[in-house]
Amino acid sequence: MRAWAALLVAVIAAPAFAQVYRWVDAKGTVHYTNVAPPEGVKARVVEIDAQPGAASQDSRDCYTIRCQGERLEERLARREALEARQAAERAAATPPPPKGLDFRKYVSLQRGMGEAEMLGVTGPADMVVDQGIAIAAPSTVPVDRHTLAPARAGLRMKNYVWLPTPADPFTTTVTVVGGRISEIERERKF
Repeated sequence: MRAWAALLVAVIAAPAFAQVYRWVDAKGTVHYTNVAPPEGVKARVVEIDAQPGAASQDSRDCYTIRCQGERLEERLARREALEARQAAERAAATPPPPKGLDFRKYVSLQRGMGEAEMLGVTGPADMVVDQGIAIAAPSTVPVDRHTLAPARAGLRMKNYVWLPTPADPFTTTVTVVGGRISEIERERKF
């Protein structure tokens, strides 16, 4: 089995190690071949310096129709991938269409209602603006067992906004402070 494998490798590699001949025919045309030239022709062996390493840029370029077609297909595939990626980025950057807030849901909102309860009634808002800790409320902090010192505790403030739609031409803004509804505003936009 190994002998057959070695023989196969030798047969495949033989043309790579073959000599190259340069000869001129009767018409003056120069020929390069790897087979022996015809009888009576003066030929010389051409030395080829084959050095190991990466192929040169010239040998990577190909000028056959098949190679150019493959290069064109690669270029088209890269362009299509780039266009698909850019389309996905544009789609991700496009805001979703506004949902608005139906009047029935609006009238069920009340001051003091919890944030989770509000979102359970209304569903997700079109836009949420988290303003961080915006309001400081007075409170006390125990310093030791018998002493309370004044302190200021921050409350997180968020604005939930539902944008107008053709069916509901109102912009509704709900301000939540410390997890509870603080203000409810509804303004006609159309």
